Amino acid sequence: MRTIADVKGRIASARNVVIVYPYTYVNPYNCLPPIAAEYLQAGIVASGKRALLLDMRFEDRIDDRVRDADIVCLYGYFEDCTIFGRWGHHVIDRVLDIVPPGTPVIAGGTGFSDPDAALEAHGRVDLILRGSPDHPIRELLAGTDPEETPNVVFRTPEGLVRTPRVVYPLSEKIYPRRELRNPRYRYHVIGLEVDLIRAGVGCNYRCRFCYQYGKDSDGAFLRWQGRSADSVCRELAEISAPIVYWIDDDMTTDMDLLDDIAETLIRKRIRKLYIGTGRLDHVLKGGVDTLIKLEKAGLLVLGFGVESLKQETLRFYGKGLTIDRIEQAMAMMRKTNVLLFCNFLFGSPGETEEDMIEYLWFGHKWGVDTLVTNRLRVQKGSTMHEAMHDGDTGEPLPGMERITGKELERIKLTVKFAQRTPPRIALSFIKLYRHQGMVIDPLTVFCSLIETLIQGTAVEKTLLVPFLLRSGKRIGANPVVNQLLRLCAIVSYPFVRVADRLFHRVDRRFGISTKYVAGLFVSFKERVYEKQKRRAQLKRSAADSGATSTNGAAHSMPVSERVLTE
Repeated sequence: MRTIADVKGRIASARNVVIVYPYTYVNPYNCLPPIAAEYLQAGIVASGKRALLLDMRFEDRIDDRVRDADIVCLYGYFEDCTIFGRWGHHVIDRVLDIVPPGTPVIAGGTGFSDPDAALEAHGRVDLILRGSPDHPIRELLAGTDPEETPNVVFRTPEGLVRTPRVVYPLSEKIYPRRELRNPRYRYHVIGLEVDLIRAGVGCNYRCRFCYQYGKDSDGAFLRWQGRSADSVCRELAEISAPIVYWIDDDMTTDMDLLDDIAETLIRKRIRKLYIGTGRLDHVLKGGVDTLIKLEKAGLLVLGFGVESLKQETLRFYGKGLTIDRIEQAMAMMRKTNVLLFCNFLFGSPGETEEDMIEYLWFGHKWGVDTLVTNRLRVQKGSTMHEAMHDGDTGEPLPGMERITGKELERIKLTVKFAQRTPPRIALSFIKLYRHQGMVIDPLTVFCSLIETLIQGTAVEKTLLVPFLLRSGKRIGANPVVNQLLRLCAIVSYPFVRVADRLFHRVDRRFGISTKYVAGLFVSFKERVYEKQKRRAQLKRSAADSGATSTNGAAHSMPVSERVLTE
C-alpha cells in the first residue's frame, strides 16, 4: 500500500477534482441531495479548482470522467433515513478499480468513519477526511502538508497518522453550489422537488440512547453552533425547490435566531415550506408567537423526540424532559397549523406492549400528525449496554428486560399504521389548507402522494386514475378553487375534530385502528411497497448491467452485489 508521500504533491497541484457519491440505494418515495458531498464540492470550488459531483443513484458509466480527474473523492453520507442495513448498496470498490494508479484518492463519510478499518479495506484510498470536509480539502489544495492539516487520517511508513481534531465555526459563505448540479439528478419527495439546508450542527444534550445525532463523523459529540440569519436566508433564496429539509440535529436550539430567520424570510418574501426537528423544551422557551411566525414563514413540519411516556424511562435516557413539559409543548403546538411529528423509541427497557400502544392514544389525544416509530438500538460496548446489563453474566439487569425481535416489529407496525384513521388523515389535510405559509396547493400534495403510492401497480396502469390525479392538480392550482377549498377546511375543522374525538373513544374500546386499520396498511406494505422497493433496485441494477455490457464487467457493480435481501 502506498503512503501519503507518494501523492501529496499531486494533491497540491490538482486542478480538476471528481467527487463520487457512491451510495446507490433508490428509495421509491424520495431522493435527497448528497449535501455532505456538495459541501466538499463547495470547498473545492472556493479553492479555485474545478469540481464535478457524480451521484451514482443516477449514473451508469463514469469511467472517462474518473480517468480524467487529478483527484478522485469518494464522499457522502447515506441519504436515506433507513440508513442501517442499506450501506451495502454502494459502488466504492468498483469506482476504485477504474481510478488510474497515480491518481490520489480522498474519502470520507459513511463507510469511512472508522479510518483504520477503511484504509485497511481500501488500499487505493490515500487519505480520509473527518468532520466538515470543506476546511481540510481547502488546506490540502492550497499545498498545506497533510501532517499539518487538521481532521485527516493517512498512511506513512511508520503507520497511520491522525492529525488533531479541530471543530471549525460554520462558514457563512461556503455552502452547496446548486448551480453545479447535473440537471438530470431529480431530487424529490413524493414527486415534489426537494432540497436540504444545514443551518447549524451539533446538540447540547447527551441522551443515553443517542449514537448518531449531535456527533461529528468520528463519533465525538459536537456542541451546537449555528449560522447567522442573513447567511441562512441568502442560501434559501438561491434554492429553487419549494420544499426544504432543515437537516440540523436540533433546529430549535436558538429560538431567537429562528425568530430572526422567520422574520427575514417573511420580509424578503422567500416563500418555501420547511421540515425540521427540534426539542420540546426549546419550543416552550420560544413561545407560541415564535411558532406562529415560523408557520407564516413556511414551517410545515416540526418533529420532536418524545421517546417515552414513562418518566423513569426518560430519566434513564437522560432526556431532560418531564411528562408535564411534553404535554405543555403539545398544547402549544395545537395553537398552530404546523404538522406535528413525535418520535418514540420502541423496545425501551422495562416497557410492555401496553406501554407502547399508549403512544398511539397519546397521538390521538394531542392531534399528532405522525408518530415516528423508531426501534431502540443498543450497541455492545456502549454506555447504554453497560447500564442495562450485568457486567459478569451479560444478562439484563432487573427492570431492564426488553421486547425485541418479531414481537417488537409487530407492535411497532401496529402503532405505525393504526394512527392513520380517516379522521386523523382528514385533520392533517385540513391543516394544510389552514396553514398560513402554504406555498404548494394541498390538493397537489395529496395527488402527488397518491401517484407515488400507486406507482407500479395495476391502478397506475388504468387510464382513469392517473387522469383524475393530473386533473386534481390542475383544479387545485386554480386560485378560486384553492380559496373555496380553504374556506371548506376552515368551516369543517371543528366538526372533523368532534368526529375524531368520538372515533378515538370508540377505538380505545373496540380496537378498530389496531385490528383493522393497521392490518390494511400492513397488507399494503407487504403487497405494494416491498415490490416498489425491489423494483426500484432492479431498475438501478438493470442500468448497471447495461453499463457492464458496454464498458466491461470490471467497471460496474453486478446485480448480485447491488440488490440485497431486505
